[in-house]
Amino acid sequence: MHSRNKIDKFVVSRDKEATTHIFPGLFPVGRQAEWSKQNRTLTFSIHPLNSKLALAVAGKQPREKLDRDIRVFEQDQRVTVCGIATVPDERLPFISDTHAVFIALQRLMENYGDSTDQVSAGIEGILRMSTLYREAMLRQVRVLQEVTVVNDFIEEEIETFQSMHAIWHLFEIIYLTTVAPGLSTSIVPYFMEWLNINFPAPSAEEGRRIAEGSPTADELAKRDGLWSYLKKLAIRGHVSILANMLEKLGHSQLLSAAAARWASTISEISRKMPLGSNEETTGSFNARWKRWNEEVRNTATAVKGLLSSDKKSKDLALESLFTIVEILRGDVDTISAESDLWQDIMGAVMLYSEPTAQAGRLPSLVNVVVEQYESDAFTELDRALVALLNHDLPEFLPLCSHIDHWLSAHLADLMEHITIMDICKKVFAVDPREHYILALCETYLGHENLWRVGLDYLGMCKTRAGISVMEEYAMRIPLDSDRKAEQVLRVCDKYKLKTAYDRIHRQLGRQKWQRGRLGAAIGHFSKVGDNSSISMVCDQLWSEYLGSGKLTYGPVIDGVLATGLKHDRVLFLSKYRDFHECYKSAEHVQAGKILLSILVSEIAPLHAVYDLLIDSIPLLEGDALVFSSDDTFELMRCAESLTTASSQNKTGDTANSSNSIDRSELSIFNVACSRNLARAFVMS
Repeated sequence: MHSRNKIDKFVVSRDKEATTHIFPGLFPVGRQAEWSKQNRTLTFSIHPLNSKLALAVAGKQPREKLDRDIRVFEQDQRVTVCGIATVPDERLPFISDTHAVFIALQRLMENYGDSTDQVSAGIEGILRMSTLYREAMLRQVRVLQEVTVVNDFIEEEIETFQSMHAIWHLFEIIYLTTVAPGLSTSIVPYFMEWLNINFPAPSAEEGRRIAEGSPTADELAKRDGLWSYLKKLAIRGHVSILANMLEKLGHSQLLSAAAARWASTISEISRKMPLGSNEETTGSFNARWKRWNEEVRNTATAVKGLLSSDKKSKDLALESLFTIVEILRGDVDTISAESDLWQDIMGAVMLYSEPTAQAGRLPSLVNVVVEQYESDAFTELDRALVALLNHDLPEFLPLCSHIDHWLSAHLADLMEHITIMDICKKVFAVDPREHYILALCETYLGHENLWRVGLDYLGMCKTRAGISVMEEYAMRIPLDSDRKAEQVLRVCDKYKLKTAYDRIHRQLGRQKWQRGRLGAAIGHFSKVGDNSSISMVCDQLWSEYLGSGKLTYGPVIDGVLATGLKHDRVLFLSKYRDFHECYKSAEHVQAGKILLSILVSEIAPLHAVYDLLIDSIPLLEGDALVFSSDDTFELMRCAESLTTASSQNKTGDTANSSNSIDRSELSIFNVACSRNLARAFVMS
């Protein structure tokens, strides 16, 4: 097994085909030939993320190269965008339900850890999750069966989900049910339950027809297909129903005396068939089974002798009873001849020959059975089931992917959790769990309603590759609404996708900035520490104030400060707003303190210092003394620093060309400072 070609294990599964009709069409109806002759063909482009296709008419050759004019059709100017259904709408409830189970299973296993002992302790929890998966599959089958308009697609979906359930149920029995604490380790009763649930036989319709109207013994004996029905009951282990019907036939006057007598005898034998339980030891059960099997063999020998002694008269009922008792005896040839499916043979042989067989016995049994069939007659479901019964997991997983990506991804996840994936990892070139989850995510990420689900699946990949794909995709999701943007950011935060988180916030910040939502823009930039962008937005607010003379940015700054953001430019705008309000209220002393604190703390940008110095002139020249001598010296220091910085920038490119200093106004400032200084000295 280890020598298999690793590349061959990942065969691209065939996708289901779907037909999309475009109306109106891209060429005139009924004039396709003329359209094609007029230098036309179709061209298309597929969107890399949202599974949409753009179709348009194109020329086979450039129009300039043609030696004649071509006819113009209305459709030539049309571009048609249509969606590619990566996931049918009928599946959306199923995907939502199983996504919730998948997340719950991951959390469960995080609690138990990865050690073998802890996984064994968590088998019961995993078994509950597996049951929830199966319930979702069966629910989906019922929903599809209730569809009023049934087409080929619906029928194919029903078949797919039935196949998925059959595979999942058998996997659950082999690797979960029979190893769960407190349960019988014999796989036979669970296999028969699986067989009758997933491949029901005999059919319910056949049973209703046979038992219709509570027939008498004679009426029952005359029912068409009775003996075929009874043989199927025996094959499927429905011994109680078989015993009841044989008991009634034992009183029929239409059967020969021998057939009626043996019908009653086989009925009693069927009722006595031993059934195991968790309370009974294997040795005790085997002793009871041996006695019962001996009685069945003796009965078969007696009936066979009776048939041999009277070869002239053909007793159909007696022959059928012999076939039934041979099935109960576990005769492989008889079981094979009366079975419709290879699964029937497998179940009946185990039930009547090896009732205590465990999961380890399955490979040898299934190989004996499938040798009777041509491999070409097997469906993908058959091949997957045979590989599972053979415990050939490296063969089993790719076969599951041919049936459905959902199945292979979730089975690989389950196999990883119960620590049986090691054999696959030795055969496959990549991590199988991650490979199949990524394949499933390809279909989800392209769907406008499932991208969030796809990201969750990617987030549960244990290797870096899955997280890398997740981050790359998260950065390319169209953010067509604030709600969707917040959802994407929550995903990035949840899975620590720092690069995507930063890039999306910057992208949103630029979008808000362009739309004039400056407060929201600052909020996004602050989340990623983009101080440069925050400064530029604040500079825009300051420039708008200088241009209009109206201080209207107050609500924006209040909203930003309410988030707890601490940034020099934001704090500057906030304090300047406070200065402005104090000045309007004639609170000149308080206004002067605020203005001086802005300059001393150096939170204002250099290009705003000049405006702040000019704003101080009315306070310096006012009737009341606002600035002390020390305050005045501080103002003069700020002016000198501004002049020095302006001189140094004259030879180079300045960051703001509008920051030229008006020397005349600066001279007025200097004079005002001198006068205020003199007043301060006199008053002190």
